[in-house]
Amino acid sequence: MASQFPSSLFLPFQESSSELAQYTRLFRAFQQAIINGDLTPGAKLPASRALCAELGISRNTVKTAYEMLHAEGYVETRHGAGSFVATNLPLDTVDQSEDQAQPQAQVPPKLSAMAQTLVGVRKPNQMKTGELLLPAQPCVNSFPWSQWQRAVASAGRQMKYQQNSVMGNSQLREQIANYLRVVRGVKCTTDQVMICSGSQQAMFLALKLLVDAGEAVIAEDPGYQGIDGAIAAVGATKIPAQVDKQGIQLEDGLQQAPNARVVMLTPSRNHPLGHTLSLDRRLQLLQWAKRNGSWLIEDDYDSEFRFEQQPLTSLQGLGGQDVVIYTGTFSRILHPGIRLGYMVLPELLLEPATRAKTYMEGGTSILPQLALAEFMSSGHFASHVRRMRKLYHQRREILHSAIDARLGAQLSLIPSDGGMHSVYLIPEQWDDRRIRQLCEARGLGIRDLSRYYTGQKRTCGLVIGFAGYSEAEINTGVDRLAAAIDLYSSE
Repeated sequence: MASQFPSSLFLPFQESSSELAQYTRLFRAFQQAIINGDLTPGAKLPASRALCAELGISRNTVKTAYEMLHAEGYVETRHGAGSFVATNLPLDTVDQSEDQAQPQAQVPPKLSAMAQTLVGVRKPNQMKTGELLLPAQPCVNSFPWSQWQRAVASAGRQMKYQQNSVMGNSQLREQIANYLRVVRGVKCTTDQVMICSGSQQAMFLALKLLVDAGEAVIAEDPGYQGIDGAIAAVGATKIPAQVDKQGIQLEDGLQQAPNARVVMLTPSRNHPLGHTLSLDRRLQLLQWAKRNGSWLIEDDYDSEFRFEQQPLTSLQGLGGQDVVIYTGTFSRILHPGIRLGYMVLPELLLEPATRAKTYMEGGTSILPQLALAEFMSSGHFASHVRRMRKLYHQRREILHSAIDARLGAQLSLIPSDGGMHSVYLIPEQWDDRRIRQLCEARGLGIRDLSRYYTGQKRTCGLVIGFAGYSEAEINTGVDRLAAAIDLYSSE
């Protein structure tokens, strides 16, 4: 009888979502009871009539649930006797008698060395909805939604005629190649462009192709935190090379790891300081890579937003097409939800990169690729970038004016020729981590500069975003920052 079973047995049935059919809910209640050991092998299931009366459901519901249990092997039927929990299930059960009630030891599943390594890697900055002055946030309110929706509609009509490729849609790759040749001076053909889900995937894939476990990878210090996990995931060691006003100092990295064969860098604008790599150091890096059979991974994350002058020629375009893997993303330029990026690969890497990405994912979804190709070919991408360059320049000036008026005596700006955030130094004895905590409590996404460093030498400051915020929001954010600093000064 149903009453012989503990009432807890049917709680999953009574509490589970009403979106599921009753027979499915009942099946799952019995399924879990058997797996958990609440119903042991050989236990008799309630008669269908008694269970119907107990739960107030139809007999067909119980019958269907029992048939599902039988079909999946959880129960067996005995002619004239009813249904019983299958006796051949390999379940770990516990003898509940007082003499033998010993918990069975369980061995936790083993993680790979990569998984264990990644657990210890510092996490990238986490975003929270509604935070003000968060760095690297585009102005989503200014995104041309109507044009994008038309591009998506057009892409939907084209999909049935398109075949996906692990390299990416040919139309989008052609648009990207044309754009990079004109705007960034990149030397490439359409065949060298590979579409990725973002620059993060591009960096990971590039490292998988270039670095063996245990090898060193030189990276900027301070630098983009997202590369830490990518380097750790391939079993490599990150070597922090100091950054000054001329960009990364290669010698600093080579002193620590003379045999390093890969350098990851953001030559257009160091993240987060904003310094541009000087021509002398660009040429030095290229010469080093060519002489030593080494590689440079160039992350060109927001070069479009250079305010005073035209964007600089890419490192790849200075003669580095054989030693530079050039990566970029549309997430910051357009919208965070457009998870598309790309790599421009040297000829030598085309075949191994294609094979590696095939085994990794088989290709990026084609609908957003077609939409972005349409968006670019119609001129909407270029016009949007021009509008955002002007808007972000204006918003940067609003931020600088507000901070000068409220906090000019305490914060010192690090000059930069563009970008989507500004960096301010704080007095030497101040703790930027504590200021960040006070800012977070006031709904601010301001970051602590010291967090971007890996090496021993760190500079304290505040990384303050402006691109995604209106004048009113910027002023409100600065008011909250001033209140946070007042509280910090009084602690």
